[in-house]
Amino acid sequence: MLSARKTAMICSVCVTCCIGVVYAQDTLQSRSLHNVTVKAKSMPKEAAATAPVQIMTRVKLERINAVQLSDAVRQMAGVVLKDYGGVGGIKTVSARGLGSQFSTLTIDGMAVGDCQNGQPDLGRFVVTDIDNLSFANGQPDDILQPARVLASGNVLNLQTAKPRFDDKTTNLKLGFEAGSFGLLHPSLRYEQRLGQKLSLSLQGTYIQSNGDYPFTVFYTQSKADSSSRERRTHSAVRMASLEANLFYDIDYHQRLTAKVHCYGARQQLPGPVIYYRETPGSESAADQSGFVQLHYTNLITPRWSLRLDGKIYAVRNIYDDSAYQGSTGVLHNEYRQSEYYLTGAVMCRLTDFVKFSYSTDYFFNGLQCNVASCAEVGRHSWLNALSANAFLNKVNITATALYSLHSESLLGQFAKEYRHFTPYLGITYKPFKHSGLRLRYFVKQNYRLPNFNECYYAYMSRDLRPERALQNNLGITYEKSFDGNVLKTITLLADGYYNRVNDKIVAYPSHSLYMWSMMNIGLVSITGVDSKVAAELAFAEKCRLWLDATYTFQRAVDLTNEKSKTYGNQIPYTPMHSASASAYLTTPYVDFGYNLVFVGDRYRLAQNTSDNLVEGYVDQSVTLSKKIPFKYGALKMQAQVLNIFDVQYEVVKSYPMMGRNYKFKIVYEF
Repeated sequence: MLSARKTAMICSVCVTCCIGVVYAQDTLQSRSLHNVTVKAKSMPKEAAATAPVQIMTRVKLERINAVQLSDAVRQMAGVVLKDYGGVGGIKTVSARGLGSQFSTLTIDGMAVGDCQNGQPDLGRFVVTDIDNLSFANGQPDDILQPARVLASGNVLNLQTAKPRFDDKTTNLKLGFEAGSFGLLHPSLRYEQRLGQKLSLSLQGTYIQSNGDYPFTVFYTQSKADSSSRERRTHSAVRMASLEANLFYDIDYHQRLTAKVHCYGARQQLPGPVIYYRETPGSESAADQSGFVQLHYTNLITPRWSLRLDGKIYAVRNIYDDSAYQGSTGVLHNEYRQSEYYLTGAVMCRLTDFVKFSYSTDYFFNGLQCNVASCAEVGRHSWLNALSANAFLNKVNITATALYSLHSESLLGQFAKEYRHFTPYLGITYKPFKHSGLRLRYFVKQNYRLPNFNECYYAYMSRDLRPERALQNNLGITYEKSFDGNVLKTITLLADGYYNRVNDKIVAYPSHSLYMWSMMNIGLVSITGVDSKVAAELAFAEKCRLWLDATYTFQRAVDLTNEKSKTYGNQIPYTPMHSASASAYLTTPYVDFGYNLVFVGDRYRLAQNTSDNLVEGYVDQSVTLSKKIPFKYGALKMQAQVLNIFDVQYEVVKSYPMMGRNYKFKIVYEF
């Protein structure tokens, strides 16, 4: 795909040639030509990337009716989602056995951190109006990136949609969704052109759910005897988010964007279902967060590019437990996080085929809480990355060398310091010039720091080393487009990988079940395969079918201690087999969609016994959509049935998920 700059240059040459021909034919008449605006958007291709990347465009997100970020992530290959049930249930993600804290969530390339727990709750982020969602193992191919992105084990990025006005100056999108168990989801998006170079977008969304869905309790392990129908309680949620984006195209070479994001939620935390009954819920949580983010890019010369970013982020979390057995009779914990983040990157294009970049990041994370032993914790981080990319005939090579320095303080006093060097190398090879076949390989060293909960919560500080991971990936990809056939495009991806995690941080009870200790004693070996097939078929001008399917095999075993009962066992909540499939058919009358998610058996604890087994499941949904154009705008209606076969399953042990449920959505754009 041509870049926007190359496309604009080619079109400019063509226009100039046409003007020359016109004047050569008639030198006595002057002719006025209308202004031509050339727009092009660069998006990484899954089959051409040196490291595996999965992309979900805005169109696909609308087809599957993904609202929360977790709705989309669960359909990606090699990704494990932990979900505690319902709209408000906490949701985290991990990939290829590395653990959730090796995965970095970014918005427009800027990390969204959580120094307390390591990864923010994915249920907080709405994806209804983003441009695209991408998940990259290793690191993205673009080397003009913040060093924090290049330091991550894998990157989940949300790309903000830029307004498109055509001949208009205002766009408005109104949406309303309602569903089972008290689900209400109104949304609004407003876009305004403020000038030839300046535009604004405002977006607001609100979600509420009672979360009182029914579930089945089985009184025998075989599930063939007696059972009863119960109802989930204490799981209501209310959440709202507001976002403003400003887009300023200073000139052809410079662009400035600004984002302000605010989020607030209050939710009840349901209790687990233990011994065939639901534990009464007594916990609740409230969250408020917001950030301001600036992004500036400048193509200084054809050879030099600059990127500057800045961010201020603040989070307030409140946790209450009315059933607390302590002296106060109630547990009230309040946590305040803050982050200040500055990053700069410069890239030099030595030739048309070789380029280098240097990135430097500084960020400070602070945590304050009402727990006396860790009332104030801070961490200063400085990351430096030197990267290179070379395209040599049939070979594309990307390499990065990253050095990290982190310094921590506890209650205003120096606590510890971390230093580390991590390299990366990625290679793609295209053996045949006119074929879509490619081979790829990448190797990367990673490490992740202990989060503040692991280091300091709740009564003591701990001397922990960072977890160290080695990633290896060998893959083959193929893509081809066809003209004049029913089959228009086909994409085939297959990647085998081997990861190894040293100094894995594990928790074990010391004095009691309420006081746990952390130690670096873990060693995990992960072997797996991620595969994907996607195709587009056209039966008529307005009748098209999109198909895609993924399959993942993953064996992630504990090799910590040969004498341990857990040696050689699959690590908790990591299925050996998982898959997803989707089909979307467009017709002149109505559009039809089908989605399937399969997750195999898992174990909730390190010992792979029948008592710890979490059974696999298949979750299927269907969608019907219809778009009705009007003179001013268009109306889109969508009806969806989720878990159509009312399968009773759990993602996390003792937290049952919803059975069959329904959603209806209506959107008007003008």
